[in-house]
Amino acid sequence: MARERWFFAQGNQRRGPVPFSQLVQSVLAQPDPRAALVWRKGLPEWTRCENVPELERRLAPVLASQATEEAARPAPAPAPVASRPVSVEDAKPGSPALVYGGIAGGALVLVLLGWLFWPRPQPPAPRPVPLGGTTAEDAPAVVIPAPSPGPATPIPTPPPVTKTTTRPAAPAAAGLADHEAELPLAELRKLRSVWAWEGEELTGTVYNGTGWRVTELSVRIGRFVNEDFVEDPQPLLLVPPGAQVDAGVADLLSKVAPDRKKPGLNPLDTGAFEGRAGARPESFRAEIESARGYAPRQ
Repeated sequence: MARERWFFAQGNQRRGPVPFSQLVQSVLAQPDPRAALVWRKGLPEWTRCENVPELERRLAPVLASQATEEAARPAPAPAPVASRPVSVEDAKPGSPALVYGGIAGGALVLVLLGWLFWPRPQPPAPRPVPLGGTTAEDAPAVVIPAPSPGPATPIPTPPPVTKTTTRPAAPAAAGLADHEAELPLAELRKLRSVWAWEGEELTGTVYNGTGWRVTELSVRIGRFVNEDFVEDPQPLLLVPPGAQVDAGVADLLSKVAPDRKKPGLNPLDTGAFEGRAGARPESFRAEIESARGYAPRQ
């Protein structure tokens, strides 16, 4: 029987191939082992560990044992509070310790009672949100009332291993240089990507963490052949969908609109790049070697 080769997701990176025993140890090291994503030949897509029967059977006893140990672990005992022994002189009636101690205790009780019963101002009631203005005075007559709570709509989780982030608005194209250039190495490292192979097309979802408008990527592909990854001799050129035009159209556009900028991925935004890479291998990896785009104006 052929030895199964497993892959797993760690953070936003794919790891593997590894044997089954090593896969179990790697998954147990993650914060939520049952939610970790794995894949092997025969699975239609990346799958949670709890949905893979042979993996769930190995994880369940270990996780149950860890939960039992956590429940049986005793809580740490509080540290003893050191107290000063009371001398006979301090306990005599009329001693300074008893007098000043009584005064301090009475003052503390008065402060506590005043804090408990002192009237506090009530917070102002929320005002309706004006439509088209900043306040209720400069808004039009139509006002949107606060929405009533309703049943939450479940959001399906997509198969790729991605992270959702809130991004600021991308800078306008007017703040970019007129001509394309190679991205410096420091800017190239700010590009983050997740790859998918459909038919003969390699598609990458790329987050542009730079100030550049990226127009094309050069990607080195490693294909899994005979128990190892073999890299392609030449990198693959990827562009945004619909950006590829033939030489005649490109020449005509350069004459009609010499200041036209190529389609690209704006700064601090996420978009797709694609290119024809041939038949899909059993497994692969891809790495961005270089990129071109428009630099921000200084």
